[in-house]
Amino acid sequence: MGAWGTGLYQDDTTCDVKEDYINLLKIGTEPKDAMKEMIENWKDCIEDVEEGPLFWFALADTQWKYGLLDEKVKKIALQYIEAGTDLERWKEDKKLYEKREIVLEKLKEKLNSEQPQGKKIPKLHLSKRMFNIGDIILYQIQNEELKEHRWYKKYVLLKIVGIKKLGIGIEPIEKYHNEIDIMSLYNWIGNTKPNENVLNVLHIININEPMDIDEDIERNLTTVLNPFSKREIKKYGLEVIENTQKNTYTDNEVREKFLGCAWPSIYSFDFDIVRALEKAENKGELIDET
Repeated sequence: MGAWGTGLYQDDTTCDVKEDYINLLKIGTEPKDAMKEMIENWKDCIEDVEEGPLFWFALADTQWKYGLLDEKVKKIALQYIEAGTDLERWKEDKKLYEKREIVLEKLKEKLNSEQPQGKKIPKLHLSKRMFNIGDIILYQIQNEELKEHRWYKKYVLLKIVGIKKLGIGIEPIEKYHNEIDIMSLYNWIGNTKPNENVLNVLHIININEPMDIDEDIERNLTTVLNPFSKREIKKYGLEVIENTQKNTYTDNEVREKFLGCAWPSIYSFDFDIVRALEKAENKGELIDET
């Protein structure tokens, strides 16, 4: 359990409990059934001395917020507050102990107060892929911090090699997931769209840097997750110029091969591209048509 403050939702457990419960409601699970499912799925956490109280605090607080507070959940949460179980882990720091004590006292007051009328539960929004697998995309380097670089405003080629499915909390990933495009970079840069003859001889190059520290998660150096939103795709003028299934991956291959996949920000993406192309150039692999 990671904690970064004394607030009610300043630890991993309470944040995850809240998110999982709300997601169950968003997919249409009846409140009583959602509560039962939470208790079943979080059994190990509930039995843990430190995490158990956090589960009940988060569930009770979230239920109260939506006008769904169950008496059993309320009773257990209040019992933990009264017993001071959660405060044990804060005893070494008096200031933090006192801050946490105030947080729990406020939660106690809230749970004992009249809960609001039932709040409308929005439907679960799942993001879909932006492109099709196999799409080759013409993209212009536009980050203004690269204005002095010789490749500023030049074009590069990206390829959608697969789709990464990101699960939603405790829900089955086969049914509930967000879809994110997996992108790769070709060994080409130019002033305009390349001709078909050039496309036929290009190959994919590394876009990621190897990690200096040991990682349990395998990371593929030739791929990143799509950093662009729908609005940004239009803003930055990403253009699909071709589609080929060469060097693409099935869902099963993605699950096996891409356990860890870097997800750059829009800000850093152009820097990653330039660095990767410079390395390809140094190796004599870059096709430079600028």
